[in-house]
Amino acid sequence: MDTFFEQIVSIKKSGKTVALFSLIWILALTICVLLLLTGIVGALTPILVVGLGYGAWWLTSKLNVEYEYIVTNGTMDVDKIVNKSSRQRISSFELGNVERLEKYNDHLLQNVKKENIVFACNKNDPNAYLLVASKEDTKVNYIVFTPSEKLQAAIKKSLPKFLSLSAFK
Repeated sequence: MDTFFEQIVSIKKSGKTVALFSLIWILALTICVLLLLTGIVGALTPILVVGLGYGAWWLTSKLNVEYEYIVTNGTMDVDKIVNKSSRQRISSFELGNVERLEKYNDHLLQNVKKENIVFACNKNDPNAYLLVASKEDTKVNYIVFTPSEKLQAAIKKSLPKFLSLSAFK
């Protein structure tokens, strides 16, 4: 029997993200007002104003991020979705290759390079788990994620025996 489960997790905007969002729009609006008031570029002013508005919208839309976890027949995929329009595969691995699965805390990843870690959830989520899986190319995936109960059950079915008994406690 085929198994297929998916879950989408929206990333909450941090204070830095909200500040960046605000800064982009304040800067764009300030430049637009200055262009309109001074008329330095003459007939090109309306085109520049529209271009600045579009650029600000494009930049701020990149701040809307979601992650999708997909479990299909023993394989787990983690995708990053930006502005509900573009999708990028972050990681894909066999659940049978999972080496570790435990409740996440900051101390677990102190000796791991930051570029090897995927935070596919909100960083301070109390329900986050750390999953460590190896791939065929000897690369190790460190994924921090927040699976729902249905996704946890689907993951447990494909985990190695030594992990399936203690996973998600």
